[in-house]
Amino acid sequence: MNVSVVGELNVDIIMRGINGFPELDKEKLAEEGKITLGSSSAICAVGLSRLGVKVNFIGAVGDDILGEYIIRFLNNERINTLLVKRKAGSNTGFTVSLTYPENRALITYTGVMKDFTVNKEDIEFVISNSTHLHISSFFLQKKLQQDIKELFSKAKERGLTVSLDPGWDPEDKNWSKLKELFPLVDILFLNEIETQRVYSTLYREDTNIDKAIEKLSKEVKIVVVKLGEKGALAMADNNKYYMKGFKIDVIDTTGAGDAFNAGFLYGRLSNYSVDKCLLIGNACGALSCTGIGGTTNLPTFKGLEEFIRKSLSKE
Repeated sequence: MNVSVVGELNVDIIMRGINGFPELDKEKLAEEGKITLGSSSAICAVGLSRLGVKVNFIGAVGDDILGEYIIRFLNNERINTLLVKRKAGSNTGFTVSLTYPENRALITYTGVMKDFTVNKEDIEFVISNSTHLHISSFFLQKKLQQDIKELFSKAKERGLTVSLDPGWDPEDKNWSKLKELFPLVDILFLNEIETQRVYSTLYREDTNIDKAIEKLSKEVKIVVVKLGEKGALAMADNNKYYMKGFKIDVIDTTGAGDAFNAGFLYGRLSNYSVDKCLLIGNACGALSCTGIGGTTNLPTFKGLEEFIRKSLSKE
């Protein structure tokens, strides 16, 4: 298994145990705070690497201390960063994550990610050194959007499989841009809200998740809908699959969906059944919620097996 992840790189500034919601002209205190690797793409890449997958990362950071931190972090996770560009005079992006028991609020400064895209050398590297290509945060990467169809097309021509997690559109008006990519995507990852928004935009009607995933599965080979603590749904080859989530004590949900992606992709690249892919994805997502930050408790394969075994034995 050799995966190339193309996409955004930023840092997460996470605070939890906050005494109330932010208010203008008032200061709130947090019980815990942490600066760690962020970005959907990078969290997924680390999750794959810890499970034993060889990962290449193609992206960009600013010429600043946050950029240095990100590259060092990825290298320590045995991820190839030779094609991570340092942009002189630019700032690395970051996300402030305010974590509450029920959910979290995110504020992102995109920094250099909005100007990042791939060149011919990047594309040639990906298609020559990978069996699978993954991209996250489609809507945050304005410039990459212009070249993503060419990247996907050349990847498919060379026999790579492709997965996409578009994330939420902050402008909430660009969902239709995904449609032209669907024929080139093997696995589409969405959460509940994103699924309903994509469906209502493309088909101009509201619906439930079951109907939405059935309709979208006619456009994409495998559609996966992440349901948070309820688990996950998938539709593949006209068959629908559901796997309930694991019961855990949640510390921080930052990056849980990206951890799920890593687990599901690991299962798929290992030729596991869709049911088992969902099980592994749910386990990785659950484990990521037991520590602060998206990568803190991402499991190794041994840790994954132990968590699943112990969890299932309690049922």
